[in-house]
Amino acid sequence: MSRSLRPFLFVGLGAAALALTACAAPSASTEAADAGPIDSTTCTPEDGALRIYLNPYGETLSSAFSADTGIETEIADLGGGEILARIAAEANNPQWDVVVFDGHGSLQALADQGQLLTGQEPAGLANLSTEGLALTPSDRSWIPFSEHAAALIAYNTDAISEAEAPTSWGDLTDASYAPVGMADPAVAAPAYPIVSSFFQDLGQEAAEDYFSTLYGNGLNAYAKNGPVGEALVSGEVPVAALQEQNVYGLIEAGEPVSFVWPEDGAPGVVRAMAISAESPRPCAALKLIDWMLDAENVAHLMAEGGDDGIITPFVEGVDTSSLPADRPADGELLLTDADFAAENEAPIKDWFANLMAG
Repeated sequence: MSRSLRPFLFVGLGAAALALTACAAPSASTEAADAGPIDSTTCTPEDGALRIYLNPYGETLSSAFSADTGIETEIADLGGGEILARIAAEANNPQWDVVVFDGHGSLQALADQGQLLTGQEPAGLANLSTEGLALTPSDRSWIPFSEHAAALIAYNTDAISEAEAPTSWGDLTDASYAPVGMADPAVAAPAYPIVSSFFQDLGQEAAEDYFSTLYGNGLNAYAKNGPVGEALVSGEVPVAALQEQNVYGLIEAGEPVSFVWPEDGAPGVVRAMAISAESPRPCAALKLIDWMLDAENVAHLMAEGGDDGIITPFVEGVDTSSLPADRPADGELLLTDADFAAENEAPIKDWFANLMAG
């Protein structure tokens, strides 16, 4: 799996986003943070269940982690948008200790608001690949775990033949492929990396023209990737920008779906972990991060985690034999810069919401 971190090509939205997020939450700190960095090899897990908000894995992660460490957990297994909404609602009184989430830009935004613990020293960092270490912010406010395609070009094989299928993102502006389906980035957190990728790559004006063209041709936006896949299978949309896990799941189920991984790359999403700056259980939280950065545990999550296991891990030495045969080993992922994604999240989502509102 190749990858590309692209340079900034558009910065015009940053100031607006900062204005929107500056008052979102007070600068947070804990007694543990004030005492200095926490070393996961020497700290003692605190009493009480570790409260985890997670986008992938659910009970698969919770049960295995508790069995291995003896640390009890309470999980909120939610969609990405629901997680962000809950964290925002709890900004002045966080009820979570750890978040495992698809979307490094959104986590960076939380870090910029002072909501994430910084300076921690999980021993598992030693297991990160060169790519993972390069993505890790210097303050370690969030720790990358894996990456995958936020969207591939998927198409209904009953409606479009392989020869007729679009091969690039630019092809989707052809009205013959309308209506195109995709998850709504204003609602579905894993969809935001798709749109932010275009805004960073093309610049604001060209990105707005691109999505406005799709909308003019009949763009259909859905609350989550699941309904996008359902619309593709039913023929409601002939083509969709669909998260890769959903694509392989539909193919495995025998649905009339195929896909193209564009040669110019697919927008990528980083799955990452972070600890609340207000967590009363920072050591227990670090034990979870260490556990997730262990190659055997990653392999377990990939093998037992269903579609959530279709990832490229940033942990060295992981057995990836559970990945579907349809997944190309050389598919390029295009990762939006975390700071760009964070600074521009609010205005890009607002722009897209206004577009879809007509």
